Amino acid sequence: LIANPSRTSNGTPVLDTDEKLRLEVEAQWFGKDKKSKGTGTIYVTEKNIIWLHSEAKEVGYSIDYHSLTLHAVSRDSKHFLHECVYCQIGFEGDDFYLVPTDEKDVKKVYDMICTCSALNPDAEEEEEALSELMTSASLGPNPGPLQNGHAH
Repeated sequence: LIANPSRTSNGTPVLDTDEKLRLEVEAQWFGKDKKSKGTGTIYVTEKNIIWLHSEAKEVGYSIDYHSLTLHAVSRDSKHFLHECVYCQIGFEGDDFYLVPTDEKDVKKVYDMICTCSALNPDAEEEEEALSELMTSASLGPNPGPLQNGHAH
């Protein structure tokens, strides 16, 4: 989690040259203490989730998808007061809640985080998939069903 990511002169986040903005929604960011950090804008890019406070230019957060352990739509008012996108960073209990101003944007934010997260697979997952592909390729085509321990 990066606190106070860089902004352009018009207040939007500074993005890498190959980073595309996929969704921009007005929302509040609540920390793990469940206290609002204020109203701002969520920017869901292909590399990061960024939230920038709309008035306090020194307040904002950015997290890359590799740091995001879990994200889900939360509708349980016993756990959190508002319908929101719940996000967990690591396994230390660092979490935050994204609460769009318009409740129907909760699903849009969640869906776009899912889409962009899929664009950023973990290196370990890629290695495992490549290893499985190489193993199946070295075994050759499926020899068919076995009868008495031999392929026919």
